[in-house]
Order: sequence, then structure tokens, then C-alpha cells
Amino acid sequence: MLSPGLEYGVNTVSKLDLISLALALLLGTAGLPHVLMRLYTVPNAREARRSVTWTIWFVGLFYLCTFVLGFGAMWLVGRKHILSAPGGSNSAVPLLADKLGGTLLFGILAAVAFATILAVVAGLTITASASFAHDVYAGVLRRGKAEPADEVRVARITAVVVGIVAVIGGISAKGINVAFLVGLAFAIAAAANLPSILYSIFWPRFTARGALWSIYGGLISSVVLIIFSPVFSGQRKPLGGTSSSLITDPHINFAFFPLNNPGIVAIPLAFFLGWLGTVTDRQPADSARFARMQVRALTGVGAERGGSS
Repeated sequence: MLSPGLEYGVNTVSKLDLISLALALLLGTAGLPHVLMRLYTVPNAREARRSVTWTIWFVGLFYLCTFVLGFGAMWLVGRKHILSAPGGSNSAVPLLADKLGGTLLFGILAAVAFATILAVVAGLTITASASFAHDVYAGVLRRGKAEPADEVRVARITAVVVGIVAVIGGISAKGINVAFLVGLAFAIAAAANLPSILYSIFWPRFTARGALWSIYGGLISSVVLIIFSPVFSGQRKPLGGTSSSLITDPHINFAFFPLNNPGIVAIPLAFFLGWLGTVTDRQPADSARFARMQVRALTGVGAERGGSS
């Protein structure tokens, strides 16, 4: 039972890997796109802060529940029964629900799980399609001259393409416990999104060049380190006792980065690139615009009207 956690204390690399995973989970939450987009669904800054407060309490309660559900399933259902079921350790909570409440509780749990997955997937799909249509298509390809109807059409096409790619990826990962991908997604979010967010809020001198360097540097470094890490190739034993590399053949090994999570390298690098891009930028930052944004963020003045006063 303790073997997954004990793997993080074997040597120096495993200890660094634990720190890297902790950084990714801690800082990546603030940079997840389907979390950030929720801030645009409230009318003003005060409601945004209230929404975030409620979210923090619910997330904390959820993480506390995982301990109760995990140990409860281990005690009431049994380790051997869980590992022999389809899905292995992922079947712990469904089997616990079936043990305690029968078909009724199992059906409720399945409905909640489906609704949760649907909400997350829908949020990510909307974020991806809207970002591509507005930022890439309208902002880069059409240089701000795209019609709203064209943006909507491109967003719909992007949503379909993203869905197809996700389905193909899901089919390819069949039979692999992809739970470890959560830590990787958090690491990418922390490296690509969080530094530019914090800099833009707290550093008046921060410029667009610094933001671009931070975003692209964090994204590229985290993805490259993941590809050349043991979670992608060459891992002969299961990660945490439950999952293996994405490339299941242990003889295919092109991993040179020893850690399973890139957060400890990619996140500081993204902060450094954001600072470096700003201090080397000859274009001065708009201090007046920063002051207006800070007042709006802290007080909500102007948010109701959508203005910049």
C-alpha cells in the first residue's frame, strides 16, 4: 500500500521528483485554462473573488475525501478485489459505492463522474476553440480584420478537430492508467500560464515581450522535458506502482531527463524568461494602464460597465 509513496524517498532524484510534483500541483491549479475561464462568467471582480473562495473550499474538501474513500475502499472492498477489477485502482471508488449502496449508489456515482468529466472536457474544448479563433485566426492570421461570423465558424471547426484528436489519444492510451498525466498537465499550466499572470498583476514594468517569452518558454520547455522523461519512454517498472510509460515497450528509451515531472525546471525557467524578456525590452511598459487594471482588479470599479476608467 505504501510502495507508491516510498518510491519518492529512494534517492536524490526521487526526492527532487517529489518536490517537482508538489510545485506542479500547487502552482498549476492557478494556471489551468478550465479554471481561469470561470473568472469570465461572473459580473465583476467581487463575485470573481467570492467564486474563487467557494472553489478553494470545495477543492480542499474534495482532496480530504480522497483519503476517506481510498482507505475505506481498501478496508471494505479489499486490495485484491480492486486490483483484479477492470481499471485496477481506478475502480476503487465505484466498487466502494456498489459495496455500500448497491446499484442505486453506483448509478449516482457514475452519473456524477460523467457530469464532471463532461464539464471539464467542455471547458477545455471551449477554451481551445475560442483561443484559436480569436487569438490565432483573428489576431495573427487575419491581423484583426476577421468578421465575427468567421471567428465563430473557425471556433466550431477547432472544437471538432480538438474532439477528434482527444478521442484518438484516448483510444491510443487504452489499458494505461493515465492518472499520472494529471501532474504533467499541472506542470505545463504552471510553467506556461502562471508566471505571466503573476507578473502582469504585481509587476508594473512587465511588458508584452516578457509575457511572450514566459509563455512560449514555459510551454516548450515543459513539453520537451516530458517527451524526454521516463514517463514517455524507457520506464521498466510501473510509475507509483500503477502506471508505466506512454510508450509501453521498455526497450524504446530516449529519456535523458531523469525526473517524471518537469515542474522544478520549467516553472523557474518560465519566471526567468519573463523577467529577462522584460528587462531587455526597449519598449517601456504602460504604467498608467497597469494602475487602471490594478484598481479594477482590487475594487471592481469599471468591471460592471466593461470599461477602462
